[in-house]
Amino acid sequence: MGGKSVGMIMCKELLVWKVYVDGAVNQRGPGVGLVLVSLEGLTFEKSLRLGFLATNNEAEYEAVLVGLGMVQNMGEKSVQMFSDSQLVVGQVIGTLEARDSIMQEYLAKVKEISISLSEIGNELKSNLSNFSLILSRGTLEIKL
Repeated sequence: MGGKSVGMIMCKELLVWKVYVDGAVNQRGPGVGLVLVSLEGLTFEKSLRLGFLATNNEAEYEAVLVGLGMVQNMGEKSVQMFSDSQLVVGQVIGTLEARDSIMQEYLAKVKEISISLSEIGNELKSNLSNFSLILSRGTLEIKL
């Protein structure tokens, strides 16, 4: 274009996979639902029945673990995860204490997987102390 620089386009938001998770228990037993959104905007939906008895909070943690595991298995190093569980999000970001031994075990598993995800840029960290919590339309968002 005549040798002149037109300008620079900058992306304010780093492109990361987005994972929406939910766990629930009903008459058929515990299960998890996930919606993964790729960097290109492709959507993948997955629902799984858990093969064991679980409480609703345990199912919520299972959903987070399945989501983190799926993104990690695809070789991704960063994820933006959304959950509607105030308990799980609060425990992961440290605003709520995991008092129950089962919740402590789930929290340790989430931390283990999260720490293995590497840092991208200056904004996304794999360190749990850098999780940010945003309350938006009743949904809690965890940014890794």
